[in-house]
Amino acid sequence: MKNRTAVLGVALWCLGLGLVLVGCLDQGGNGSTYKGPLLRYHFAGRSHLPPATNALVYRVVDALPATAELRADLARKLSSGSMALWRRDLPAGATNVAGLLAPLFEDLQETESLVEVRGPLGRTETVVACELGEDRAQLWDNRLRTVVGAWQFGAPRENNFEGFRGWEARRAQSPNTVQFFRAGRWVLVGLGQDGVPQLSAMLKQIKGGGRPVKGLTGPFLEWSADLPALRPWFPALARYPLPALVTSVAGRGDSIRTEMRMHYSTAIPWQPEPWRIPTNVIYEPITSFTAGQGIAPLYKAFTRGYDLGMGSVPNQFCAWGARHPQCRTFFSVPTATDSSNLILTVGQNLPKFLLDTVTNAQGDFYFVSNRSEVVWAGLQWMVPVLHPDRNGKDNFLVGGNFPLAAKGQLAPEELFSQLRGRPSLMYYDWEITQERIVHARQLYQLFCLATGRFAPADDSPMQKWMAEVGPHLTNTVTEITRVGPQELSLVRKSHIGLTGFELASLAIWLDSPGFPFDISLPSLIPAKVRATNAKRRGLTITNQPVARPVGAAATNRPAPPKR
Repeated sequence: MKNRTAVLGVALWCLGLGLVLVGCLDQGGNGSTYKGPLLRYHFAGRSHLPPATNALVYRVVDALPATAELRADLARKLSSGSMALWRRDLPAGATNVAGLLAPLFEDLQETESLVEVRGPLGRTETVVACELGEDRAQLWDNRLRTVVGAWQFGAPRENNFEGFRGWEARRAQSPNTVQFFRAGRWVLVGLGQDGVPQLSAMLKQIKGGGRPVKGLTGPFLEWSADLPALRPWFPALARYPLPALVTSVAGRGDSIRTEMRMHYSTAIPWQPEPWRIPTNVIYEPITSFTAGQGIAPLYKAFTRGYDLGMGSVPNQFCAWGARHPQCRTFFSVPTATDSSNLILTVGQNLPKFLLDTVTNAQGDFYFVSNRSEVVWAGLQWMVPVLHPDRNGKDNFLVGGNFPLAAKGQLAPEELFSQLRGRPSLMYYDWEITQERIVHARQLYQLFCLATGRFAPADDSPMQKWMAEVGPHLTNTVTEITRVGPQELSLVRKSHIGLTGFELASLAIWLDSPGFPFDISLPSLIPAKVRATNAKRRGLTITNQPVARPVGAAATNRPAPPKR
């Protein structure tokens, strides 16, 4: 059996930070500079969060009642998911008692805890260590004995190692051994094949120094994941292969600082190139700005062999959000040739790609010839557009979920200067997170409307938490640089570690029926809508402008923080 463990910290951060990787997909191979375990999660505990003014907003958010409700909901969902994890490897008569594990998942979010999963796949070894008082330790003991019995391991027998008392249960199938020990202030649980050597080593550490591993001295959270090795467990990693990740999170001033190293199996196929940004169409007020290089592998994976008529594969992009009550998100990609000559070809190829990619898509496609603009019309609450543009000698295709607002004050040069003179910079992102949370939630709602789905629930603990947390959050800045032939470094300054879009995506994942092993959008609205949109539409050419809403007036925004 493949012993997979739902590690809270790894799951949350992998989802969020995986979204910002700019396309340098791991090519596979055995030359990675990463030599750590399959998964590792070490949390200092809520009582050990940064003191004084460090991570001030993070501590405020952590103390909110909505955060406590979210922690409890997450523990319940991880507990239920553990049955799905084990079901195919349990005997037919095994009882579903996974709900008993919820308090254990709560403790992993409250107190100092460590989870490690070591390979190879098929013979993995897992150890959980948690610092607990006597009452909670007894609860772990009782609950795990009940689960082991219901899942038809052998009857637990008392065990003793290095003077610490515990118990062990065995069965015929792999992994065949479960061990439990109470050692000083710690509870240790191990799962392996014919013993758990890693747990034995930790018991020796506790006997010698009182702790199973060295304590966290700077960061309050560390986690790592060998994502290439985990591809057989998670199909999405096979389609979009990401590298091994090593991450730490620490208090820094009133914010937190996230540092991540990305270890690739081979040399990263990227060379720096001059940034090409359509600064002439990025108008104030903006709430975010993103630019990335090296996206060609991601573009190829996303288009799945479709020829969109771009002429060449784009290798960089930029995106920005405008301040507006409704979500306004725009993007650009540079083109190798005159984009005004490409737009009709791209427009003729785009409908088939979108309709084959976006299941049950609504609306119709128009090429407005007197504006050289492709319009996706007939959608509720948005009018996606794509048009050519030019900034000096550089050509672009510029698009968004709405048309660009009327010309106004351009974004400040200070923002774009964050990119210049930095040849190792691959990705830069700045946002006002409290506004981008709102826009990201709206973007998911718009996507569901466009594809004939029910809107995401707005009353789940995660959705309520985002609504309460949002007003506390201001600037988030993320940078990814190349620090070696096979390594990238991500550094982020934020208040809670995730961007607005990452938080909204996390909400979709947490509210998915298959959480934590699957992520899915809300279900389709039935029958009539699906039948209406079963036909595949091509591009209609017209010289009549398609009706569309007008952008809001400009307002002031805070200047982006200097790096």
